Amino acid sequence: MALESKPEEFPFIEPSALRRAVVVCHRNADADAYLSAYALSRLIESLAPRCHVSIATPGGMTTLTQRLSSRFPHDIADESVGGYDLYVAVDVGDEELLNEWRGKLMESKGVKVLVDHHPRRDGGLYDHSVVNEGATSAAEVVYGIFERLNATPDPQTAQALLDAILFDSSHLAIAGRSGLQAAVRLMDAGADIAQARRELRSEPDYGEVIAKLKGAQRLSIFKAGEWVVATSHIGSFQAHVARSMVYLGADLAMVSGETDGETRVSLRSTQRFQESTMVKLGSQVAEEMARRLGGHGGGHATAASFSAPAGEEETVQATMKLFGELIGELKKLD
Repeated sequence: MALESKPEEFPFIEPSALRRAVVVCHRNADADAYLSAYALSRLIESLAPRCHVSIATPGGMTTLTQRLSSRFPHDIADESVGGYDLYVAVDVGDEELLNEWRGKLMESKGVKVLVDHHPRRDGGLYDHSVVNEGATSAAEVVYGIFERLNATPDPQTAQALLDAILFDSSHLAIAGRSGLQAAVRLMDAGADIAQARRELRSEPDYGEVIAKLKGAQRLSIFKAGEWVVATSHIGSFQAHVARSMVYLGADLAMVSGETDGETRVSLRSTQRFQESTMVKLGSQVAEEMARRLGGHGGGHATAASFSAPAGEEETVQATMKLFGELIGELKKLD
């Protein structure tokens, strides 16, 4: 039996009028983006049984997400097709990360909805938004939509949401109260936390291993007061390398790489660094550097990224200068 929704509630369009909908992830979709899109698709299908829902993954998916998409399969949108009644962008952060789908949304007369836990930074692309900056994952925001509609996810959907919450909260290590509550309620709905941990566990592929080792080989270490700042550069897997540098003991890590005429930078920090310095990598570093260099970026307090149409050396120097402004002079260690 179809669920009921009010006009002011998600999906912000009369369900009986829905025939085609698409849920769009950010480029190179991670587990939180894809699994949140999967859950939203299942919700839309329950609200509007006559509607065909697809998921769009601009630029593909990460290796882990590809594996999870086999566990939670769904129709993937044909990029050449448009004309949807409803577009839902999930976990996007910056509308530039929609890639070619940004143009599709801008040109479409369909209803456009943003579901996210990043600060909203668009210039009016969306007709409606459901944003909770306090959530540690997009899946937590999606589960909130289920709750507001008095909808209980089926066990498969509940499992997808629990997997996504664990993925983006470092297995609940940085989850807030609402995230923990959502995890418990999803388990009540049939999700299994042990299964979620198994599904998120994966052996790194050869390319990732080599990238981490090369990143460590190219490591530069700086000191700013009590903080250890590590930098490196690699052609791919920047986020994985930055994360591994924090695991090695760095308080703040930056990994850069130049590809196809643009420089991509991944940033990571420890929770202690963030709480002590109050520096939020997403809003104070990634977004600021994107603004200064004419690129785009964003993220969370302890994990963020940006890209810019500038050379790698220029980008790194400018970012290090900003670090110095935020936490004090950086001195390179021999």
